[in-house]
Amino acid sequence: MHPIPRPSYWRYAALIAVLGLACIGGAAVSDGNPVIAMAPVAAATVLWVMLKIPLRYQALTVFYLVLAVDYTPERPQSMLWRSPLFPLGQLLFSQLHELVGIGALRFPLVDVLIIGLIGLGIYRRATRSTIDPPVVPLPKPLIGIVALSAITILWMEVWGIINGGDVKNSLWQWHQAACMPLMVMMFHYSLRGPEDWPAVARTVIAGALTKSAVSTYFALVVIPSLGKEVEYTTCHSDSMTFIFALMVCIARWLERPKLAHALRGIIIIVLVFIGMFFNDRRLAYVSMVGSIAAAYLFNPWTPLKKLVTRAALLMMPVGVLYMAVGWNSSSGIFKPVQTVRSLVDGQHAEGELDYRDIENLNLIATWRGHPIIGTGYGHEFVLDYPMPDIAFVFPQFRYHPHNSLLGLLAFGGVLGFTGIWMYLVATVYLIARAYHRSHAPEHRAAALVIIGVVASYLNQVFGDMGIISYICTMLVSVSVAMTGKLAMVTGAWPWPARERVLGLHPVQVPAPLEEDVRPAA
Repeated sequence: MHPIPRPSYWRYAALIAVLGLACIGGAAVSDGNPVIAMAPVAAATVLWVMLKIPLRYQALTVFYLVLAVDYTPERPQSMLWRSPLFPLGQLLFSQLHELVGIGALRFPLVDVLIIGLIGLGIYRRATRSTIDPPVVPLPKPLIGIVALSAITILWMEVWGIINGGDVKNSLWQWHQAACMPLMVMMFHYSLRGPEDWPAVARTVIAGALTKSAVSTYFALVVIPSLGKEVEYTTCHSDSMTFIFALMVCIARWLERPKLAHALRGIIIIVLVFIGMFFNDRRLAYVSMVGSIAAAYLFNPWTPLKKLVTRAALLMMPVGVLYMAVGWNSSSGIFKPVQTVRSLVDGQHAEGELDYRDIENLNLIATWRGHPIIGTGYGHEFVLDYPMPDIAFVFPQFRYHPHNSLLGLLAFGGVLGFTGIWMYLVATVYLIARAYHRSHAPEHRAAALVIIGVVASYLNQVFGDMGIISYICTMLVSVSVAMTGKLAMVTGAWPWPARERVLGLHPVQVPAPLEEDVRPAA
């Protein structure tokens, strides 16, 4: 019997000493910032973990952090209070040169993590590592259309610079949109297939509950102590996280109406809705209605859908009367009506155009000047219609219009608009085919949630700057990746011929339980 080798304590002592010195150096560079001071230890730990555990756990961890920590680009909590998650948000989303003082590092840590996971996935595939199991492939047309989005962005950048665009400002017009293909690639390498959907859903719910807790504490404890009025309690992009979590609960119960699903769903919905209520984003309610409406249209004519439709038709006269009576009322009972009216009329004095309306008119005027190929990135929208100058709070406001949809049409024209967002059309097409070919309730629920995500994303980019948000981009990216995998597993799109011939299907799709079977619509 060979003797068991004794561990090299000198090796561990040297490692601890090196990490200790790195922390001291980090503290000196960062002027005492604890997050930066601990960065060497954190980096070493993260590197070790990345080399040892499956990619799906790493990707879901990054996913949760993006959703849960303070999203510093959108001035969380109106910058009146920093939650315990603010330092992590600063580390994740701030440009690294701002934190470490190295001018070349003009990108955030989240980009490094995404690209690092992609590189690790490629490496493990090339070396046939057994740490990660095989993954369900994505349909080739979806891969091509996602790649087309990146190619179109590159073309718009080159076209804009050729026409005298500003390079510095152009980079942040498209940065997050260009991350979408990378995020889809990250989730493709990381997620095995639809069996990982429950983990994705739980990650989003955890992120939504975290943000809801921050929102509630800020609204009920911090704001009263400050004695100030605030416009929002977390940030604008959190609306998509809240809606995603709500749709998970609703869709799960719709596809498999069990008491346990209803009870868990109601608890989660209440907790998430409280945070969404305090965040006070009108767009969140529009997205919620749009997501539920999209799921309603996709759902076949089940007895529940028939009951809801008949009840809605019977209540329609009451709803019209409620809207008519409350349109000019300031009573609290008619607050939903006032929210609807603010969406229709805008927030402005009587007889004046809303700021967003004027901005939209200027975006349309910009598009009319270059309807086919746009101005390219690096250009401001024109000011054919005079509007308030908000440069004192947002100097780049003409590069980043609130209406990202019209902004993309102005900067990219019809060709750029189509090339960048064609992946959304492909996603809806594939998920619709997958939904009507699936017999598993979990798959059908996932399809309804993804339809809701696309609807809420369109609302976010039309009503706010959703196209330059990491949160919105990552939520839609995971939906695109899961759509492709659902389409393959459900037979909505055929498997690659090579894998069919060689029998290289990454997963075996189990036969559905008898209680789960429902005739395809």
